[in-house]
Amino acid sequence: MSQIIFDKLHGLGNDYIYIDLDKYPLADIAQFARQYSDRRKGIGGDGVITYHKQPSGHYMMRIFNLDGSEGLMCGNAIRCVAKLLYERGLDRSNPMTIETQSGDKILALTLEGEEVMAARVDMGLPRVLEVGKRVEEVVGSYVSVGNPHFIHFIESDPDDYPLAEIGAKVEHDAAFPDGVNYEVAMIQDPNTIKMRVWERGSGLTQACGTGATATAVAAIDLGLVAHKVKIEMPGGSLVIEWSGKESDPVYMTGPATYVYQGIVTI
Repeated sequence: MSQIIFDKLHGLGNDYIYIDLDKYPLADIAQFARQYSDRRKGIGGDGVITYHKQPSGHYMMRIFNLDGSEGLMCGNAIRCVAKLLYERGLDRSNPMTIETQSGDKILALTLEGEEVMAARVDMGLPRVLEVGKRVEEVVGSYVSVGNPHFIHFIESDPDDYPLAEIGAKVEHDAAFPDGVNYEVAMIQDPNTIKMRVWERGSGLTQACGTGATATAVAAIDLGLVAHKVKIEMPGGSLVIEWSGKESDPVYMTGPATYVYQGIVTI
């Protein structure tokens, strides 16, 4: 038996268990995520985030969902990793580079003294893969922002949409052999979108950084909103900026919140 000290943080209610692999080298992170993400029998969270130092001097972030599958990128989690690294003196650079499975991401940190309050993340180059794609009787835009998203725009309140039922079907549809994140969104005005998300491997979550980014990209691509837009989700809001050109990166700005530290014996 051994003990692991973990941290709980969230970005807009998108909460994860954070583990420093340099201190606690888990042998089976996927199994740990399946066991301890359970909100009744474990620590509870949308999954597990690990970070460890690379030969480059930067830190690498990895994402493990509730079902143990590994994600490529998480916009809410990367802000929280930056908060941990900076406030614990592991990386005091600003801007800060964090490596992910979908490439290196650069974060400009908003500080209050020594505390990281928020971060503006260069999410890289988005790709609008298909517009007007039909899946499970739903028509939407298929967008990649380092991981895949299918965005369905509706005219009614997303709160009333049966996302749990339809999201599970869309995620596992044969059109997406590796699964997909599913967003349902309503344009409120040229500067605001209301959105809910079904995350691949985790299901319903309070917010999704890459989902908000992909939704904004889809809306801007369709000419539905301005090039700087607020995405409102159950857990809170993110601001997304994109020129509309796939040769330009898309930027996401949002908060990072520390919850608590704990010890688990495995």
